[in-house]
Amino acid sequence: MKNLAPIIASTLSRIMLVAFVVLALGCGNGSDNVTHTTTAPSSGSNENVVPDAQILLAELPELRTTVYFDSKSYDLTSDGQLLLDPIAVRLRQHPDSYVIVVGHSDDFSNEDDNVGLSYERAFTIAIYISSVFGVEEERIQIVSAGSTEPLSSGSREVDKQRNRRVEVVSPKSIVRTLSPANDAKF
Repeated sequence: MKNLAPIIASTLSRIMLVAFVVLALGCGNGSDNVTHTTTAPSSGSNENVVPDAQILLAELPELRTTVYFDSKSYDLTSDGQLLLDPIAVRLRQHPDSYVIVVGHSDDFSNEDDNVGLSYERAFTIAIYISSVFGVEEERIQIVSAGSTEPLSSGSREVDKQRNRRVEVVSPKSIVRTLSPANDAKF
């Protein structure tokens, strides 16, 4: 009996954790209409009830934003966070969706420095989306472009600043959903 006590305690703690997660996250967004049917079953029985396919699938349009950074920096500003929030909310609401984060950098003479800084910028955004919104890291693809895709090649500060960016793209996709409303406004 002494050996069963740790096993029982561990099992109870797991059950409590699962119960907490279910209560905290809920089971959808409040409009779980999976059993909604387009045609009523004949003779009043519940046989062959088919959910409305429009409720189970939703088409998400492409959503993209660009976050700019200071020179030689990968610190995410509060303005940058506000730009990312709609994409992060979309990822949270649609677990089948994903995002591509492409980091760009200044034009340093050493391309290794450019690639490293562009990676750090993209990684900062990925960590923000993952840690603040609870999006799984596997759904965030990071690309480090370095200085290979400049928007501007001028020597003015405004031109240089346009190249210090991260482009965040959530591609157009068809996802499973429980919400009958396909509201892309978030």
